[in-house]
Amino acid sequence: MAETQDNIPQEHQRAVDAHFDSLSPKAQARARANGFKPYRELPKSGDSVFELDEARACHRLRQEEGADATIRPQSYTRAEVLAVLAVVLDSIGGKRCPVLRGQAEVVRIGLGIGSKLTTRQIGKLLGCSHESVVQQVASFKGRMGAGLRRARAE
Repeated sequence: MAETQDNIPQEHQRAVDAHFDSLSPKAQARARANGFKPYRELPKSGDSVFELDEARACHRLRQEEGADATIRPQSYTRAEVLAVLAVVLDSIGGKRCPVLRGQAEVVRIGLGIGSKLTTRQIGKLLGCSHESVVQQVASFKGRMGAGLRRARAE
């Protein structure tokens, strides 16, 4: 999130900006290199604030993919969905909580993405037995199959 001038007293802003102006050009350049900006250069509360890199990325996408680059497709292939889910599960599995990591691995196996851990290792993360992990995977596959049948019926 970009820093703005909100909730900062005007007298403080003026004092900081006056101090910055009193510095030599070399010292000002060094302060800017370290990420400092005077308050007068920060956006005000009513301004639309975009991170520079995000704006650049959006512009680059529109240039490379044409005018309709931001339009999303109405349907996705199985491979695309599994790729997105793999990223989500990787981020969940990267957490320090062993139970979250274990559940992410159960979902990976249930989706058929594959896991780097064995069911015994997953059982240690979850605090249960190998058989319990196999049952959790089977239960997940059953619930997923029922959800798919309902979605296809509609």
